[in-house]
Order: sequence, then C-alpha cells, then structure tokens
Amino acid sequence: MVKLSERRRVAISVFCIFVITLFAFLPSLKNGFTGWDDDLLVTENSDIRELSWHSTKTIFTSFYTGAYIPLTVLSYSLEYHFFERDARAYHTTNLVLHLLTSSLVFILIYVLSKSISISFVATLLFAIHPLRVESVAWIAGRKDVLYSLFYLGSLLLYLYYQKQNTKKYYWLSLVLFVLSLLSKGTAVTLPVVMFICDYLLHRNFSRKLVFEKIPFFMLAFLFALITILGERTFGYLGTVPTTVFFDRILTASYGLVFYLYKIVIPVRLSCYYSYPTMTGNFLPPIFYFSVVTVVLIVIGVIISAKYTRKIVFGFALFLIAMLPYLQLIPTGQIMADRYTYIASIGLFSIVGEGFHWLYDKKLKSLHILKSLLMLIFAAIISTLSVLTFHRCMVWKDSITLWSDALEKYPHSKIARYNRGIAYRMRGEYDKAITDFSHALKVDPDFARAYNDRGVVYFLLKEYDKAFADYTDALRIDQEYAEAYNNRGVIYIYLTEYNRAIDEFNTALRFKPEYTDAYYNRGLTFRILEQNDAAIADFSEALRIDPGYVKAYYQRAIAYYQSKEYQRAWHDLRMAESLNYPIDPDFLKDLIKESAENRDERLM
Repeated sequence: MVKLSERRRVAISVFCIFVITLFAFLPSLKNGFTGWDDDLLVTENSDIRELSWHSTKTIFTSFYTGAYIPLTVLSYSLEYHFFERDARAYHTTNLVLHLLTSSLVFILIYVLSKSISISFVATLLFAIHPLRVESVAWIAGRKDVLYSLFYLGSLLLYLYYQKQNTKKYYWLSLVLFVLSLLSKGTAVTLPVVMFICDYLLHRNFSRKLVFEKIPFFMLAFLFALITILGERTFGYLGTVPTTVFFDRILTASYGLVFYLYKIVIPVRLSCYYSYPTMTGNFLPPIFYFSVVTVVLIVIGVIISAKYTRKIVFGFALFLIAMLPYLQLIPTGQIMADRYTYIASIGLFSIVGEGFHWLYDKKLKSLHILKSLLMLIFAAIISTLSVLTFHRCMVWKDSITLWSDALEKYPHSKIARYNRGIAYRMRGEYDKAITDFSHALKVDPDFARAYNDRGVVYFLLKEYDKAFADYTDALRIDQEYAEAYNNRGVIYIYLTEYNRAIDEFNTALRFKPEYTDAYYNRGLTFRILEQNDAAIADFSEALRIDPGYVKAYYQRAIAYYQSKEYQRAWHDLRMAESLNYPIDPDFLKDLIKESAENRDERLM
C-alpha cells in the first residue's frame, strides 16, 4: 500500500502537470475546424449527423481517410449530437483526453520506476512538448489521444495482472486493447511493448509469458490486415517514392533521426513535411548519415544493458511505437508530429531516469548544483510550454496552418494546394488561383490543382478557363471523376444537356458512389423534364448521403412537376428541416396545386 504522504505527492504532481498542460494548450480551445481531414471526419461527414443503430453500423463498416477508426468517428457523432459544429466542444474533448492520457503516463512510469520524481519529469515533458500539438489542437488528431488512452490503460491492467495474477485484469486489458485498435490501427504494437515491460521488470521468459499474449497478437494481426486494406483501398500504399528495400531502410533511419532531433530541438515544426529531393536515383546524403547515427545509438543502447535495463526499455518503446510510421511499408505521409505521441514516452522515461540519477544520487550533497539543475529543468519546461502555446495558434484555421507550413517549406505543392482550397472556401478567389498556379509550377502534372483552379474559374464565371483546367486534369488522370463531373456542370450552364449527361455518366463509371454526379445528372434530367430519371438520381444521391439536402429540394420539384404533391411536400419539409432555403414562389405553387388537387378529389 502507498503511504498517505506519497499519495498526496502523487496527487500534487498530477495536479501540477494538469495546470501547466492546460496553460500550454489553452489557445487550442479558441481554434476552429481546418480543411485538413476535419471536413472529412466532422463537418462534411454525413455518417455522424445522427445517433442511431444504422449510422453506428455504417461507422463500424467504413474506412475514413484511409483508416479504420470507428470508435474515433463514433466520438465525433456523440459530439455532433449535442454540439453540432461548435468547434470548441471538439477541441475541449481532445484536451481532456490528452490530460487523461498524461495521467496514465504518470501512473505507468510510476508503476515501472517506483519513483514520483521520475514520473513527474517524464510525464510533464510528454504532456507539454510541442510535438503533442498536432494530436491535441487538431480535431482530426483525436484518434491519437483516444487510442493512446486505451493503449496505456490496457498496458497498465496487464502490469496489474502480472503483479496480482488476477484474471479480471487480464480480460479488462484485452477489452481496452480492442477499444484502442478500434480508435486507431497503430495500437497493434502493444503486445510487443508488453514483452519489453516484462524485460524491464526482470520476468523470466516462459511459456506462460508467451501464451498469455497470443490473443493480443491475434487481434493485432487482424487489425494490421484491416489497416493495410484501408491504406490500399484509398491508394495510400506505395505513394512514397522509395520502393527499393535498402532505400526503405535509409528512409526509416532518416525518420528515426528526424524524430529524435525534433524531440530534443522542437523547432520548424510543420503539419506537413516535404519528402527530400532525390539526386538522380540516390537519396540525399543525410539519409546515409542517419543510418550511421542509428547504428551508433543502437550500439550505445546495447552497451548500456550491462549497467541498466532502463535505457534499453525506453529506446525499445520508442522504436517499437515508431515502427508503423517508418515507411518500411511505404504510405502517404513520410513524417508527422503526431506519430511520436506514444513513442516519445520511452525517451522521456530515460530523461526522467537521468534527472533522478543526477538529482538524487550524483548531486545528492551538492545543493548548489541541485538548485542549478532545477533551474535548468524549469527553463526547459517554460520554453516548451511557450512553444506549445504559440504552436496551438497555428492550428486556428486552414489559412494559418498552411501559411505556417509554407514558411518552413515554400516549395511544398501540398501546402500550396491546401491553402488554395482554404482561400477558395473563404471566397478569396485571386489568392486561391495564385496558390494553385504556384503548386502547378512545382508539379505540372498535379491533376487536383488543375481541377480545383478550374472550380475557382467557374465560380468567377470564366467558363473557358475552367473547362481548360478540367481538361488538363483529365489529360493527366483519365479516371478523374470529379473533373468529368465539373465539365458536366459547365455543359449545363451552356445548355448542352446531352453532353452534360455523358460527362456525369463517365464520372459515375469511375466513381459509382459519387453523390454530386448523381445530383447533377438528376438536375439535368429535371431540366429536360425527364422527371422519373431525375427522381431516380436524386434518390440514389440520398441513399448514399441521407443528409444531401439539395437532393431533397430538387426531388421535391421533380415530384411537383410529376403531380406527386404529397411526396413533394415530404421532401420540401425534409429540406426545410435541414435549413435549406426554400423558394417562396415554389412554395406558393405547391400549396395552390395541392389545394386544387384535394378539391378535385372531393368533388
């Protein structure tokens, strides 16, 4: 049992960590949504707009942004039910989850080290480090804080099971592991982390030690396959230009050194890191230097095992948690701050151990040096807190986010493109065109930039330029459904309806579940007074997205033209309930025709 005084010290330590962390992340509560997956997961995600068994089933059988994260998406659905699009609610949830996760980090390190000072130092560094900002201040970063909460809870329950040999802790650990996997697939590393905890605690390797982890490994294998399926379905696998195995080793080494550097010196952080430019068929020299650095670090860690297991444990935890992100299997984004969320715990545990060794052992009777050490620690904490405070402001909205990325990587086509999208959404069309054009200078084969610049030209009613950009996009990607759809819209405006229908048909051939194409084709059929075909297309759009409000309104008009007034009323009420603006003249006509139709039936 822990003595009362020690319980108070634990409570005070956790309280101090909470206060400092709250201060560091306070600006995040004033942030809004960004266009960096927040739209796909929350603001434009029709699956979260109602809490029902049907929507829950959809969430648990769907991929989002290439990942299987049903529990994360369900948490958005709960928030949407109560707060709809109030960004503060989502940011508050992220911060609360981060605080809870930080408390579990403290407990985990305390259980492993039996030292409050080690736990305090390690947890505080973890909680306020600027690398945490992406996971906490980004609404779409929810998956990192949520999976980590269950991940650490599962690990702690496993340790309690080992200590007390009580089966209920084992089964609870397994349940929390499943919840972690349902929050983010990278939780698959947990069974291996359990082994390194056994190593740290000097548990003898035995058949029992292996067998008890088999259910965890089976679940990890299953969710690893699901994760790979999601990546492949969305085309993320193989998008990094390093297909040779040796190049992947170089890339993994570079990633490890990159993250180690950012943990020690967290400057020039960005939401998007550009892939280094290759020199011919060779990677830059820094990649080869990184391999040497990693080899030297590993040798140092192995040597340290003669004296302590703590450094091996900390570095192994870092390495294992980083494995899914090191591009050994190439995926979309080569590096991201959020990838260090769990991994950094291992390194900070080493720092905590080092601080404890210096303060309580090496400098035990040297009070001046101990005071100096405390001042240095306070300065580090203050610096990290201020950096995190200011970093949170970068995530205010899409403009601030991508402008910051362009300050660090001015030639990033992705940053230019995404800021162009943000300017377009804000109605600043000239700035949007400038950013899309810059992106096309960097990569003349950037189909999405052509398409979205075409959208801006269309909004400016410069239809010739818009059509030319859509065509250029299709020259690069002949299966680009959005570009076909957008050309079809231009044909509607030019009253070339048959050509428009051909474009929508092509778009749907390449993207069968494309709601906009169904809607636009339905609109074309309605204009041509082919109301049965129009109703069928609007209905298909609503089957795919029950919240697609424009389709309700246009289907109401089609029903009205077909003299199906009761159905027209139903769709009009649905559109009105979703706050769609109703044409008063159409409403008058529907009321008039409905009344006359009713009088005729009564005669």
